[in-house]
Amino acid sequence: CPQDDTPGTPKKKETKRKFKLEPHEDQVFLDGNEVYVWIYDPVHFKTFAMGLVLVIAVIAATLFPLWPAEMRVGVYYLSVGAGCFVASILLLAVARCILFLIIWLITGGRHHFWFLPNLTADVGFIDSFRPLYTHEYKGPKADSKKEEKAESKKQQKYDSEEKSDSEKKEEEDAKTEGPRSSGTEGSGGERHSDTDSDRREDDRSQHSSGNGNDFEMITKEELEQQTDEGDCEEEEEEDTESGPSHGKS
Repeated sequence: CPQDDTPGTPKKKETKRKFKLEPHEDQVFLDGNEVYVWIYDPVHFKTFAMGLVLVIAVIAATLFPLWPAEMRVGVYYLSVGAGCFVASILLLAVARCILFLIIWLITGGRHHFWFLPNLTADVGFIDSFRPLYTHEYKGPKADSKKEEKAESKKQQKYDSEEKSDSEKKEEEDAKTEGPRSSGTEGSGGERHSDTDSDRREDDRSQHSSGNGNDFEMITKEELEQQTDEGDCEEEEEEDTESGPSHGKS
């Protein structure tokens, strides 16, 4: 029965079965529920054409005596030209090696000159004739230049390593100096704060500014003088008060 595609019903996942296929000796087809495969590997048209041309060429070569005289002469010249071309390539390869050896011996191994360097290389027909020649100088100047380049590279490496070491030392010094400086600054700040607080207390004790609460530091002698003056003023006030009271009486 068909299942209703309702949103509430869960959908079953489609699982793909895997089958293992093994070639059998008895290639017999039997109708059944088993799995079978046809292997179809046709011959490509290019290979078929090349085989056909090769067969025709072999037959034509075997029938060479039956060819017309003009065709036989033309084939002869073509074969001679192809042979000369191959021989020239071989002679050119030998000549370039001899030329390299002569120049190498005359210059004492300093100059390396190759004519047609890619002639025997694994390249195409046109690329085997390019470039025309190559020249390398491997004398003392070249060695000195190489040594200078190597030394410059080594110096750059050493400079970079020294810079990295110096940077590490500077970072370590900064890390070590950080807490020291903070400690010294803290002690200096505490000392400054102590001296400032003492000065402020002295200033406040000598001259404190406030709303009706001004006072000054007074010595014992000044305090005794002020008390004596205060007593004298009180006596005078008492005398002035007693004077008019006796007059009324």
